[in-house]
Amino acid sequence: MISRKLVSVFQSAAVHVKRLRIWPWMTLLSVAAGAIGLQDCPAQDFKAPILDELNPMLKIEWRLGPDYPMGIQESLVGCINGKIVSTGGFTRHPLDICIQIPDAFDGQPSGFTRLAFAFDPANEAAGWTRIADVPGPPRQGAAVAVVDNALYAMGGLNYTDPFTYRDTYRLREEEGRLVWEELPGCRLPWPVYGNAGSTAVIGKQIYLLGAADSFRGPGADGNDFHSEAGRDGNPVGAALLMLDTTQLEAGWKRLADCPGVPKFDCGIAAAGGKVYQLGGIFAPLAKQEFSYYNAVDSWMYDPASDVWTRLRDMPDGANRRALAYDDRYILLIAGYKYAKTWHLDRTVSDAYSEEEKTRDWKEFFENTVLVYDTKTGRLGTADPLIERTSIPSSTIVGSTVYCLGGEGGPRLFHPATLQIGKIVEAVP
Repeated sequence: MISRKLVSVFQSAAVHVKRLRIWPWMTLLSVAAGAIGLQDCPAQDFKAPILDELNPMLKIEWRLGPDYPMGIQESLVGCINGKIVSTGGFTRHPLDICIQIPDAFDGQPSGFTRLAFAFDPANEAAGWTRIADVPGPPRQGAAVAVVDNALYAMGGLNYTDPFTYRDTYRLREEEGRLVWEELPGCRLPWPVYGNAGSTAVIGKQIYLLGAADSFRGPGADGNDFHSEAGRDGNPVGAALLMLDTTQLEAGWKRLADCPGVPKFDCGIAAAGGKVYQLGGIFAPLAKQEFSYYNAVDSWMYDPASDVWTRLRDMPDGANRRALAYDDRYILLIAGYKYAKTWHLDRTVSDAYSEEEKTRDWKEFFENTVLVYDTKTGRLGTADPLIERTSIPSSTIVGSTVYCLGGEGGPRLFHPATLQIGKIVEAVP
C-alpha cells in the first residue's frame, strides 16, 4: 500500500494510502514515512524559500470594483453564467444594509446572513443586485465549488448549535433565475467548516480537503476551531473527500487522507489534473500555548493513483486564498502570519523576528500575492493587493481575479472591498 520513494528537488515523497484508516494522524505519518524512508530525508529538502528573496512570476493589474452592500467575511463566491455571485457570510460592519433589508441578520444589527448578491462584470455601474437567499440557517465559511455553472455549498459555521454543519446545497440558473436546492444525498460524513474555500475541481468532480470543526475541545473554555480532529474523533483536517457531480446519488467518497499536519484555511487548488494543498493553519484538539499555528508543509495529490507527494514548505503564514490560473499557476492571495509554526515532526518554531514581536497583531494581515508554478515547483510573487486582508472570498474567471472582503486590513474587521485583478503576463 506504500509506494517507493520518489526524489526530486521539490517533490520528495509519494505516499500510497489507499483505504488506509489509521488515527491519530501522527501514527499515519510515522507508518507512511518509515515505509518510504521519508524519515531519512533531510529537513532542508523541504525547507521553505525565503519570502524576501522570491522573484516576480506574474504581472497583475489591480483596481477596486464596486463595494459590496455590507462588510463581509467568508461569503461563498463563484461565477455562474458570467456573473460573480456572493452568498451568505458574516459581518461586524453591516453599513446601511439593515435600512434596505431589515431582516438581513434575523433581527440582529449584524452577524451571520443568508443574503446573496450578484455582480455583472459587463455592467459594473449596476453594482451588486440581490438574488435568492441561501437556504438553511445563516452561516459563514461553507466549502464552495463551481461545476458547470452551478455553485455547491457544503457545511459552514455559525454560533448556534450544532455550530458546524453537514448539509450540501446547489445554486444554479433556471429559466433566467438563480435557484437554490438542497442535495440530501450529499450530506458530508461529519461537520465541516470550509472557510469559503477548501475545494479543488477537476472535471466534474469536487475534492474537499483541509477543513475544521467548531466545538469545545479538552480543557477549553468554549468553542473553537479544531483541525487535528473533529468532535467525534473524525479526521476533518486530514481527510480528502470527493463528490462526483454526475453521480450525486453516490454522495461523498473518502479518498486517501493527506499524511501532513491536519490543517484548515489551506491553500487548495487544482492544476494539471492534480490537487494541491499549500500550507494552512493547525488547530490542535487539546489546549496548547496558542489556538492557531501556521502549518507550512505542502502536498500534491494525484487522483489517478490515490497518491500524495510532499512538496517544499510554504513560507511562515496562513489564511492564503488559492486560485488556479492557466492550469499551471496557483495564486496564494493575502494572508495572516501567526506567531508560531507547527511542523510535521510536532516541533514548534517562532514565526516572528525579534522586531516583529514588538508589532501590533493587526500588522500581520497581508496584501501579498504568492505564485506557485506547478510545472517547475518554484514559488514566486505577483503584484500585491491594493488593501491588506486575509482569506478573502475569491474566484478567477479566465485571467481576471475577484477578491471580496475578508478579515483585517485598513477596514477592520470585515471590509466591503472588491479588489479586481487582471493577469496581464507571466514574468520570464
